[in-house]
Amino acid sequence: MPLPGIDFLGERLRMTNLRNEEQVAIIQAGTVLSLCEKWLKQIEGTEAALTQKMLDLENEKKGYLEEELDYRKQALDQAYMKIQELEATLYNALQQDPGRRASESLTEAQREDLRAAVEKVRRQILRQSREFDSQILHERMELLQQAQQRIRELEDKIELQKRQLKEIEEKVNKCLILNLISQNLF
Repeated sequence: MPLPGIDFLGERLRMTNLRNEEQVAIIQAGTVLSLCEKWLKQIEGTEAALTQKMLDLENEKKGYLEEELDYRKQALDQAYMKIQELEATLYNALQQDPGRRASESLTEAQREDLRAAVEKVRRQILRQSREFDSQILHERMELLQQAQQRIRELEDKIELQKRQLKEIEEKVNKCLILNLISQNLF
């Protein structure tokens, strides 16, 4: 973004016979401003790349978390199915051959105790699975928050550099104007 002062100074340079030192000062100031403009474009490019990287990181982490959650759900489903299979096997074993000897068969109270124990194990497995899922999700969220914090820090740095660059541009522009005023060129 060319500064309007530079165009004006360029016109004055063409229209007026300036001393060599004045021409050199104006050319140097123009060079500094050109460099500032390049830096500003680089900063804007870096900011755009950083924003894209932030979006990519968020999408990557989101995808990873979704995959992890799907895996945990599948593991939980498999554990639940295994529990149901064991319950069915136990039930079938308890229902078979009711005429067996009394010492080999379970009493109704023992059957209830066994069912309660199976239910307790099932709840414990489900609870552990949920705790593990929660822990993984918490860890991934912490990583995502750390990445977002780092991105915010970098964005703040870019903003600071932009402000510094703008201050430099303003100072150079003021110096040029003051130099021209002091030379009575206006």
